[in-house]
Amino acid sequence: MSIGWQPSMETGAPLLDAQRRALVERADVLVATIETGSERSVVERALRDFGDFSVRHFSQEEDCRLRGSCPALEWTGSSRAELIKIMASFRLSFERDGASPRLAEDLACRLSAWVARYIPGPSATELPCLTGAR
Repeated sequence: MSIGWQPSMETGAPLLDAQRRALVERADVLVATIETGSERSVVERALRDFGDFSVRHFSQEEDCRLRGSCPALEWTGSSRAELIKIMASFRLSFERDGASPRLAEDLACRLSAWVARYIPGPSATELPCLTGAR
């Protein structure tokens, strides 16, 4: 079950769209490693890659705060908090029961819902750090 990147998710800001596409792609890799029954070390590697990239991605988005007021801050904080909850719940289930098709389906459903709520977020025309740079 793939989340997949859709053109409708784009904001019009190439760097931001590339980062978000990479985040969705890493989520898809993580779900696929679980679906295929990969070894624990492979799932751990995909989980670490997704987590590391998520941290970098949200840090870059929140960097706007250092440059002034940004409408993205409100949804960035709530989207990050929800993603942390989703991944913490996944981690507990994975540690307790290991990888399974049911776990992969649950994670894919929860991440798909998260993506639908938070990506794309504000369009590029609403982000002062992007419109001011043009």
